[in-house]
Amino acid sequence: MKKLSTLLLIFSLLALPASLWSEEEDSYGWGFTPLPLPSYDDDIGFTYGLRVTATKTHKDYKPFSVQIWAQYLASTKGYEDHAVYADVLDVFGTGLRVKGKLAYARTLLAQYYGYGNEHDIRRQQKIQEGKVAINENIPSQKTIITGEDLQGTDAFGWLSDKWADELNLNENFLRDPVGNIANLSAVNPGRRILRERQNRFFAYDRTRPYVQLSTENFIGNSDFKWFLGFRGQRYKVQSYYDRREGGEAEANSKTLVDIEQPYGYDAISEGDPRFVNAVRVALAYDSRPRARELNPNSGIFTDLHYEGVGKATGSHYQFHRATATWRQYIEILPSVFNKMGDEFVFAYRLQAQETFGDVPFFEKGRIYTMNEESEGLGGSGGLRGYPSNQFVDKVMTMANIEGRYTFAKTGFLGGMDFQLMGFYDIGRVAADWSEWQPKGMHKAYGPGIGMIWQKNTIVTIFRGTSPYESFTAFKLSHMF
Repeated sequence: MKKLSTLLLIFSLLALPASLWSEEEDSYGWGFTPLPLPSYDDDIGFTYGLRVTATKTHKDYKPFSVQIWAQYLASTKGYEDHAVYADVLDVFGTGLRVKGKLAYARTLLAQYYGYGNEHDIRRQQKIQEGKVAINENIPSQKTIITGEDLQGTDAFGWLSDKWADELNLNENFLRDPVGNIANLSAVNPGRRILRERQNRFFAYDRTRPYVQLSTENFIGNSDFKWFLGFRGQRYKVQSYYDRREGGEAEANSKTLVDIEQPYGYDAISEGDPRFVNAVRVALAYDSRPRARELNPNSGIFTDLHYEGVGKATGSHYQFHRATATWRQYIEILPSVFNKMGDEFVFAYRLQAQETFGDVPFFEKGRIYTMNEESEGLGGSGGLRGYPSNQFVDKVMTMANIEGRYTFAKTGFLGGMDFQLMGFYDIGRVAADWSEWQPKGMHKAYGPGIGMIWQKNTIVTIFRGTSPYESFTAFKLSHMF
């Protein structure tokens, strides 16, 4: 039990109050898992809230016959995700599996870094920290010389370092220090002022109430299944330009969205909500064990997913998106690990998506499959060492590799399995397939821990690292 102690303490705190579950392991019926949602995600900050899941198990249905959950979730960075969800395997005896979700999501700091595979991430970080000025370098608008940049210049380094919070010196300072300081052409606002003006330079405010409804079923007795669905979304998008947040003294400068005005900027300039409603169809092959589809140890799950958005769906925009995903799960040396009561699973996902037509910037980064959703190559659903939407374009590809080692089990609170995880992610984007090439791949890797609670409630915590950044997140599922 020693190897359980730390993780058991963490997850016990997350799991209280205790669930109401039948004492006999093989019994069937309703079980309830109230799950507090204290967590952290670099995109949204610290979260708080509660998800209550009701699951009905039945001997004839795997992994359950009905699962319903409701959650309230908010965060310190203004993120909200309140939702009600239902998953019914056999509606009215038709054999159809029906899923429905009604939700309200707000992302106070939704990210927009522009499009393309190459970004100057170090410069992005300095802009938000107030170390590099945007549209402040008069007259040339080129490289800013900050206190950090001037370290080691004997004559003037001390000056910029001393006053860096109150002023920055631009390139004119090097040309004629005395003259250009005298007429202020070498002086920009300091880091404190720039930080307040620019800390939302790559952000906008996005509100999205939405509804999802889908049905699916296996084709005969095969492992092939079809999927049909609809997603209705109402976006309200606002810029931070000229807004003051919290107790800040400075109003925000023009953000990147305001400067570039990408397609979909009409939602900001006109100020009216925009609908992005989609019809969805998919064909899938799913050979995962039915009882373990949320935490598989074998099988393949691959789906080809298509969604269409246009006037016929009641949308303000028109585009199409196709996503192909291959996931496979392989149990390694079961004869060895199972004897110890453990399990080691190698899992990987290969994914490629192409979008056709004009997509508004607030929707362009989304990657949809039958069961998954992420934003660009980043965040908790993509390359786990970058923020959401760090890399976005019409063609987006990635590969995710994970090792999942189930090293301990306990009957506490209805049954918990504990996992150690390690992952490696790689991917890139391109404007079209003619530009895609193996060079320029972005990489991230890291460790994680997971808990499978009563077989159908999954909690994972991981920290991803890339050459430029790191990303920590808490997720109520495996990524794939």
